[in-house]
Formats: sequence, C-alpha cells, structure tokens
Amino acid sequence: METEKPKLGHIGHRQRIKERYLENGVGAIGDMELLELVLTYAIPRRDVYSIAGKLIKAFGSFDGVITAREEAIRGCVKLSDHTVILLRLIGDIVNSRQKAPRYRREKLKSVLAAVEYCHDILPREGEEAVYELLLDDEDFVTGILNISSGSGDQAPLPLQTILDNAKSNGISRVIIAHNHPSGQSAPSSADIVATDKLSRMLAAHGVTLAEHIVVGSTECTALLHHQKINVAGRSLTPWTEE
Repeated sequence: METEKPKLGHIGHRQRIKERYLENGVGAIGDMELLELVLTYAIPRRDVYSIAGKLIKAFGSFDGVITAREEAIRGCVKLSDHTVILLRLIGDIVNSRQKAPRYRREKLKSVLAAVEYCHDILPREGEEAVYELLLDDEDFVTGILNISSGSGDQAPLPLQTILDNAKSNGISRVIIAHNHPSGQSAPSSADIVATDKLSRMLAAHGVTLAEHIVVGSTECTALLHHQKINVAGRSLTPWTEE
C-alpha cells in the first residue's frame, strides 16, 4: 500500500467529498472527485488529486479509467499493484452487473412461470450467456447473476462458481438459464451432460437445481422437466433428446 504522508490541506478536501457522497449519493460528485474518492482507499496517505487528474485526462472519464487496460494505466501514472487491482476490480464488477438482467422479485411457482420469467429477462441476441437465478425457500427470485458468457454460441457452465454463489448467498435452490442466439432452444449434448453433473454436485452440498432453462426466440426448453415450451402460445410439449 502506498503510504506517503499527505499534506494537511488535502485531508479536508477528501472529507468534503466523502460527506457529499454520503449525503447525496454518487450523482453529487463529478468523475474527477469520484476517482479521487476511490483512490483514497488504495492510497490513504498520499495526495491523489494529481493522479486522478492525469488518469481522467488520459481516459476521458471515470468509466474510461476503470475499463482501461492495465498497461495503459501503468503507462499513464506510476501506481502500485494494489491500486491497479482496485481500479480493474471496480471495472470488472461494473461490467458484470451491466451484462446481467435486472431481476424482478417474482414467485416462480411452476415450470411455466420460470420459463416465462427467463424468456422475458434474458437476451435472445448477441453472444451466449449463462445466468444463475437465486431462489429463497418460497421460490421468490432474490437475485440474478451473470456467471458466464462466450463468443458466438458457446459459453461455459462454471459448476464451482454456481455452487459458491449459492453458498455465499445462503441459497438452497437455484435455476440456471442460458440463451441460444440461434433462436432454437434445443439443448446441446454438452448442455445435458453439464446439467446432470451440476445437479449432482449441488445436491451433495444441500443445494437443489430447480431447473436449467434454454431460452430461444419464441420457445424455451426446461431440461429437468423434459418440456419444450412455446412461450407465445403457452403450449408445453415433451422434449426428448434427438
């Protein structure tokens, strides 16, 4: 951690930024002061005004700084690994949250309700992505996590991440959902194998995989219930491997 002794005048400046943030939120401070506030926690005993100024000038905005490449940041100002990691961490968190759909607190009391919910909130264009829906004991959605994405039509199913998310959030039931940009919801052989492995892995730790839903343009497939659902017509037909 960088530990140069600050000039006393900057202590008051930092405190005023903190007070404005606490009273009025992030919208009350500009990009320059927001970056100063962040840097304060990585460089607590050093003036960060000039560092923030150089970074904003180089990358244009706070968002530009936290999404800049590591080598670009290091080429702009001399920072410790500790500080660079903080900036990259914030950027990765923001990027991950932006990719994930916002959840509605809704009770998924049936397969059809779960399918319609996933079809409504998941993207059906662009790259394939995998989401984990966290359910409470009454099957209300308490959160949605974007856990994986891939180029084109393939995204990995990170089994350990799914389990860790459930355990860290105190959740005993989850739904996994992923989109097929092709518009078709028929699961691949890899989807089937991974779903079975995930279900057994979660069960061994007291977590239930309620369903794995593949989202297409107008239809979805619920793997565990062997149902293909036409969302527009609300019709259910048995799904079997082809």
